[in-house]
Amino acid sequence: MKIAIVTDIHHGPQSHTKAADWNGLPVLERFVDHANAVGADLLLDLGDHISDTDHETDMRSAGEVATALARFNGPRAHVLGNHDVVNLSVADNEAIFGQSMASSVIDLGDMRLILWQPGVKIEMGVGFPLTAAGLPWLVDALNADERPAIIATHVPLSGHSQIGNYYFQRNPHYSTYPDHSAVREAVEATGRAAAWLSGHVHWNTITNVANVQHVTIQSLSERFTTMPQTAAAYAILTIENGTMEVEVFGNDPFFVRVPFRRSGEQRWVSPLRPFTEIDLAAEAERQSA
Repeated sequence: MKIAIVTDIHHGPQSHTKAADWNGLPVLERFVDHANAVGADLLLDLGDHISDTDHETDMRSAGEVATALARFNGPRAHVLGNHDVVNLSVADNEAIFGQSMASSVIDLGDMRLILWQPGVKIEMGVGFPLTAAGLPWLVDALNADERPAIIATHVPLSGHSQIGNYYFQRNPHYSTYPDHSAVREAVEATGRAAAWLSGHVHWNTITNVANVQHVTIQSLSERFTTMPQTAAAYAILTIENGTMEVEVFGNDPFFVRVPFRRSGEQRWVSPLRPFTEIDLAAEAERQSA
């Protein structure tokens, strides 16, 4: 199984660290050509297709991204990012990309891809909304089938450190959902998830949490890790013989190979209680002896 991945394209006007003369469409086309050449079974787009401006500009920019991705020879899967819903509705995005943007499950034979689409609209000063309303759907989707699942969201839920991140070191509450711990615990309890793919944070990372491999992919248009070059990043995920490989191409290369299995196949030991609780319990036992 090969999945071609692109995220945080941010097509449109200048934004943040993006080069003033940057045009991502040729790189996006190069990504699609690469995906076709290696025989990718699926193209996965993890959101933030545009740099939001106004409704008319965003419609045009998103349409240009959709046209470029439509050159892929196989099926495509899309999730929404926070910039995609500033000026455009969910219905606008569905019309542009020709796909429902509701949460869904894609059958990949020996595994499943779960596109989970909780709210991605950021409220400045607050951050992302709670995911509680959509969590039961995710848990039910995981429990409905014993095959290992890959979960795809725009926003990561690993809770990994943002130290060094241009956007989020000083704004970590905008890097994930406020209830990310509860989501992870619910997912881990099913024992069915093998990997979690996300974008949003504009860098390559892998974080293993309770045997779920959380992976974030670098943005196509980012420069903060590759200045003055643009990262021009995209990835190929390959799963075979119980192993998952992720290779990121472009100017911010990344490669990792890890086991691919349901997290419940080798459960981690539950974390130790706080040391202070253990010390207090030991002291109470000594005093009662």
